[in-house]
Amino acid sequence: MKSLYAFLLAGLLMAVSCTKNPEPDPIPDQSGQTQPAISNVNNPYAKKHVSFRGGTVTVKFDAELDWTASVKMDPELDEPWVEVMESTLSGTAKKGASVRLVFEKNGTSEERVAELWVAVQDQAPECIATLTQAASGTSVDAKINAALNNYMHDILKEDYLFKDAYNAQEIDLTVNYGDFLGRHLLSLGEANIEDGGYYRSSQSNAGERFIYTNLVEVQIGTKAIQTNGLGFGPFLSTPLENGSSYIGIAPGFVRRGSPAEAAGLRRGDIIYAVNGTQLTTGNYYNMMTTLYVNPSGTYKFSFLRFEDNGRGGYDFNAYESGAATAAPYVYDPVLHASVMTDPDNASTKIGYLVYESFDLNSQEFLESAVNGFIEEGITDLILDLRFNAGGAVAQSRWLSGCIAGEANGKKTFVKVIYNDDKTENWTFDYGYTNETDPLGKPKDLGLDRLFVITSYNTASAAELVISSLKGIDFPVKMIGCNTEGKNVGMVVSETSYNGRRFQFSPVTFWVKNAKDWGDYGFGMKPDEYVNNDNTNFEDDADNAFPYSFSDWGNMDFNIALQWAYCDITGKPRWNTKDTEVLSLTSAAPMQAQQVVLENGRYGNLRFNNK
Repeated sequence: MKSLYAFLLAGLLMAVSCTKNPEPDPIPDQSGQTQPAISNVNNPYAKKHVSFRGGTVTVKFDAELDWTASVKMDPELDEPWVEVMESTLSGTAKKGASVRLVFEKNGTSEERVAELWVAVQDQAPECIATLTQAASGTSVDAKINAALNNYMHDILKEDYLFKDAYNAQEIDLTVNYGDFLGRHLLSLGEANIEDGGYYRSSQSNAGERFIYTNLVEVQIGTKAIQTNGLGFGPFLSTPLENGSSYIGIAPGFVRRGSPAEAAGLRRGDIIYAVNGTQLTTGNYYNMMTTLYVNPSGTYKFSFLRFEDNGRGGYDFNAYESGAATAAPYVYDPVLHASVMTDPDNASTKIGYLVYESFDLNSQEFLESAVNGFIEEGITDLILDLRFNAGGAVAQSRWLSGCIAGEANGKKTFVKVIYNDDKTENWTFDYGYTNETDPLGKPKDLGLDRLFVITSYNTASAAELVISSLKGIDFPVKMIGCNTEGKNVGMVVSETSYNGRRFQFSPVTFWVKNAKDWGDYGFGMKPDEYVNNDNTNFEDDADNAFPYSFSDWGNMDFNIALQWAYCDITGKPRWNTKDTEVLSLTSAAPMQAQQVVLENGRYGNLRFNNK
């Protein structure tokens, strides 16, 4: 292939730009003026390199005609190293069109260049964006590497919970800043095992080491309460027929107020086609990633839904959704909140709260749910933390205080212990100080026990709720599977470089409850297992847990909720009535797809994101 690009000459990269075909004919508008078919191109990597580690890049533009996209690569390898995501290969005329490019990791010592080409109706394609991917192990920008590596090093050598082990090694401040933490923390082995751990046997990367400490780039001027996308949680994938390549994907949740909810989707719906394209073993994973990780564009879904047929079972019905356009929406961590009444005992009112993240910017949503429970006069609470990876310690304290009640307000919620043995004693009523905990005195739900649903996603600030209550002998029953096991936390700090903003979240403290217990680095065991999180699905009461093929309140499918409900009401437990569900879920092993969980949300002392 003849190269379209400039070459590396005498150690310097010459200017790189698109090689263009003749300019397409301009399009006349209603005023008689002419304008190009493609305009207002926004290439986020026009002045910087795509990371050699790979990733997804979205290029936006305005299109006056229907269009199709393609990519040219130099060098041209046997296997493509950058692809256009299938759902963005073509589009209709509109403002704010976009193409998503997925870059593979560059394992070579050479930079490589990709061009994005767009063809509009009856016109020759034109190159609208050039993207350069950095070489592996080379410095994309020596200055930013030096600045960020020194920033992280200065904090780690003093505040890192395992600073002695960190400081005992030779520190390389010249590596790419994205590799700095992996290079210097993953190598410490058991010395800092509580900063992460090893992936479990049931996960695809079983046995690999991971760490919680992280550095992430964030958008300047954004707040955590604003998020973007469709509003899907992580997906569960399942075969639809034995022996076929057809795949269905079911969202673990659909966020309230999101575009996906507005289009008619809900938790447990089994999506089998997107924009008319059938999901198969060949394309489902890319589509699943597209839908979960901040997508752009408009989507219509073909999906299956189990619905009660009134005859003691369920019908398997097919539907088409409305159009869902990815857009900014208000982030609401309350995935579900309701009150259940025992039909045989009207005085028994059970609050059911599914909470995704302890986020201080979303306190209003949590308070609204708690106020609703108080107004309804609940007698029991089922707190579902199966998708809760943690968040702000202060909000965990506030919710735990609502559960513990005013009578326990002066007791210890958590002891925060730093590497110099400095200890902070947080109470249920007021936390530690107004600076570290601005939420103040909690409500009183009037409870004398708590039921908690946990999974391998349940971590950090979510685990603190359980640990803190057990520390004061408040009865807690856990149903589900082992928690993640994060008995450490972070203090988030921020820095900026050349107009870019970064948040650094190093592990800096241990947590212990009022009984000085915090030894759950390998997870907390539930009182009853719905799913034991091994590779064998035959021994599970619910082999799809923490996912489901129905919405939150359906206890035929939400087995963990059913068990807690029956324990509270004294009713016998039952099995699902639908034999077709059993056929579907046993067709082949389920595969829970945890696509890119957000970094930095595991037990951070994060108080604002201004």
